[in-house]
Amino acid sequence: MPFKLIGLRTVAGRVRGLAALALVALAVLATATGVAVGHARDGLRTLGDREGPMVLATADMYLALSDMDAQVANVLLTGDEEGWLCDPEASDCERGTQRYVYDIRREDAQRAGLQAARLAKDDPVGLRTVQAVLDGLHAYDQNVQAAMQAARSPEAMAELPPEAVRRYRAATALMAEDLLPKARNLTLDAAAGVDGAYEDEHSAVLAGRFRVIGAGLALLAALAGLQVYLARRFRRLVSLPLAAAFAGALVLTVAGASLLATEADRLRAAKISGFDPVLDLTRLRAIGQGMDTDRSRRLIDPDGAGRYDQMYLDKAQTIRYVKGATGMDAYNRALGRAAARDGAAAAYRVYQDHDRTVRDLAARGDRVAAARAHLDPRWTALPHPSFRTYDQKLDALISRHEFLRIRAVARGDRAAEPWTWLPAAGALAIAALIAAGVWPRLSEYR
Repeated sequence: MPFKLIGLRTVAGRVRGLAALALVALAVLATATGVAVGHARDGLRTLGDREGPMVLATADMYLALSDMDAQVANVLLTGDEEGWLCDPEASDCERGTQRYVYDIRREDAQRAGLQAARLAKDDPVGLRTVQAVLDGLHAYDQNVQAAMQAARSPEAMAELPPEAVRRYRAATALMAEDLLPKARNLTLDAAAGVDGAYEDEHSAVLAGRFRVIGAGLALLAALAGLQVYLARRFRRLVSLPLAAAFAGALVLTVAGASLLATEADRLRAAKISGFDPVLDLTRLRAIGQGMDTDRSRRLIDPDGAGRYDQMYLDKAQTIRYVKGATGMDAYNRALGRAAARDGAAAAYRVYQDHDRTVRDLAARGDRVAAARAHLDPRWTALPHPSFRTYDQKLDALISRHEFLRIRAVARGDRAAEPWTWLPAAGALAIAALIAAGVWPRLSEYR
């Protein structure tokens, strides 16, 4: 009785039933392909055009803040306070390079704060953190300005007066204990959002691939069944439109599943080989900048030498962990025995070898010689060449991984773009072929 109600007891009814089954499978195939491709494009845009670049911009806040602190320490160490404080509009002002770099990096930090605010627009805690960082920047500027005013001296590399040291301690404590941790938290929170979006979209693409394969197999089975039934019932060896529909369905299924597998790989490459390393290396670069500044702090403020040496060691352990090293001597001995894994690791070891020389001079009480050894021998406005080499190696690695992220996103988006219309167009063509294959047979029963 049920077969009679849906008309499957007649030849025409069975032909219509098999054709309808094929069309339903075709609709599912086209829909599954289109939805999965949409997830792939959303994931790529997250990493390439929307949240991903914004998160990387917030990561630069940490680096910009560290760079600002480095410029301040360099000026106080070399005695170029006049070049910091003079009015650039005055005719006799020769403003120092460090002040220009400081102002540029401050603007970078503020711009990154605005990016963080955009990412945290629905998060009151995140917005308060952004505002706290921007407010803290103002307080930091005030302490730095006061330290520069109190440190003015005609003698280069002179020891700082007590008031200058006090205001510098306040500035550097604000930076190390408040601004940098908050900047790091902003980046971590924003990166967690990107991680969640990536996991959702990547899983959706892989699940969509299996749906495409399942719907494609169902469509091929329905078309094969329809072809066999027509051949047996109407004594025709093959229906050319149905054969073409079968070939088209096979191509659409294989091409769609292959595309989704490739898109999943490109999503993973953009995230794992691009976005994640850029974040991690940017943080390491900022930590390295802070580590080099800790050495300057120790020379500016010898009374706080123990605290600054511990801060230096903590950062060194973050960059390259050495088990059981509770001091820099033990750390350097272990580091010297370890094999350098890449150019950055080798450059880092050279930098630490040079730092040992600076520490030995400072330990002997020769502060000026230690300061000269710590800085570039020709341009005291710059860090020592050994640190710059290490920093440039990290910068090159960041650029390489950023290129991998951009390339993976561009290739994925370029490959997926035609698939915004191909599934629907292919489904219409296959549906027309199915109709062309069964219509002549059905017309015999009219």
